[in-house]
Amino acid sequence: MKKIILMFFVYLLSVPPLLAKKLLELKSTEQPSTFVEQMQQQSDPAVRDIILESYINSLLKANPVQSNHGREQITYSVRGYREGQLVVTREVHQAKGKLKKTTKLKVYGMGYSLDSSCSRNEQRCWVLYPNTDDRWLEIAYAPKAIKELEKGMGLLIRELQK
Repeated sequence: MKKIILMFFVYLLSVPPLLAKKLLELKSTEQPSTFVEQMQQQSDPAVRDIILESYINSLLKANPVQSNHGREQITYSVRGYREGQLVVTREVHQAKGKLKKTTKLKVYGMGYSLDSSCSRNEQRCWVLYPNTDDRWLEIAYAPKAIKELEKGMGLLIRELQK
């Protein structure tokens, strides 16, 4: 048995380095679980943050929160800056006009594994702030969309940390 192992190591040492690298390369066979992960993996690394941002904003725009018996609409938008800053804008559209609130976050040192939840009673879903239990982004009740949004925001934070 020891002789076989020794012969195998001798064989590996005799294989040219490029060929050996190909022989020893491990590839993941697990498919991405969400559409946003597939997009991220298949996109050019130079523009991944822009693609993620665009997809996240389309999810947020497609699922606005209706409140006050439909008299108010709450929408969110996200903007990532390569300097490591994430800006989230919350707009409340009312008959009187619109109110804007902007939150700026430095992404360095921030966790990118996020949590989300939904409430049928409130007819809303939300992503929680990183490392806290406070609501951050809200959308209308859409459990599948919130999972995509949660994963997308985590991937965007991760991209901006690079």
